[in-house]
Amino acid sequence: MKQNHKNIFRLIILVLVLNSCNSYEKLTYLQDVEITEKASIFEKQKPGYQIQAGDLLYVQIITENQEINQLFNPTMSSASSQYIRPETMFYTGYLVNDSGFIEMPLLEKIYVSGLNIDQISDSIKQKAFRFLKNPQVIAKLANFKFTVLGEVKVPGVKQVTANQVNIMEALAYGGDISYNGNRKKILLLRQTAEGTQSYRINLAKGNIVDSDMYYIMPNDIIYVEPLKSTLFREQASDYVFVVSALSSTLTAVALILNLLK
Repeated sequence: MKQNHKNIFRLIILVLVLNSCNSYEKLTYLQDVEITEKASIFEKQKPGYQIQAGDLLYVQIITENQEINQLFNPTMSSASSQYIRPETMFYTGYLVNDSGFIEMPLLEKIYVSGLNIDQISDSIKQKAFRFLKNPQVIAKLANFKFTVLGEVKVPGVKQVTANQVNIMEALAYGGDISYNGNRKKILLLRQTAEGTQSYRINLAKGNIVDSDMYYIMPNDIIYVEPLKSTLFREQASDYVFVVSALSSTLTAVALILNLLK
């Protein structure tokens, strides 16, 4: 009986070890992408996120007149104008109101809803030309944030200063998918005018770069599912503990019975 218990225990340990070895295919991105001289697969046009009510914009207008610069950028000195910190963008940004407008000194109301960042920069620049000489406009989305959950190394809400972030970069902000993450089963939740839309992403396939989900949008939620082997290991570890405890108990009982004979 004691030998049978040991064999069962060894068998469970062996199954655990075999299932803990994730294959190369489970850990590799873009497996079907062929290496060629052409890079057309990565030439997808970046979609422009359309600004909507509630978004926060950072806008900097630079001219040759320092007094004018201080009017539009009161917290930015000429020495620091090239470096834009996230906290600075938050406190000096322009909130898009429910009507789709932002209000700026001298330029007053500017309609930005439904426009992308480049279009907003052009619109502000055209209006600034009426009052200023050779203005230069820098515009950014100040509240580009997204959430990464599940089997990643650093889950949480991520705040970035970039105007565009793709799914690979988003996962990199989360420390990359962990060893136990399923690269073929990633859930993307996106807020739209119609409500929350859900998408399934398979990062093992190269066609993701041609997908509408390749570039994420502000407020997206990315969830990486665990591999089935991960769930098995967690459950099996509980079984091993129970079997080990039971085996020890039976061994102790057998020993006591032998002593009583």
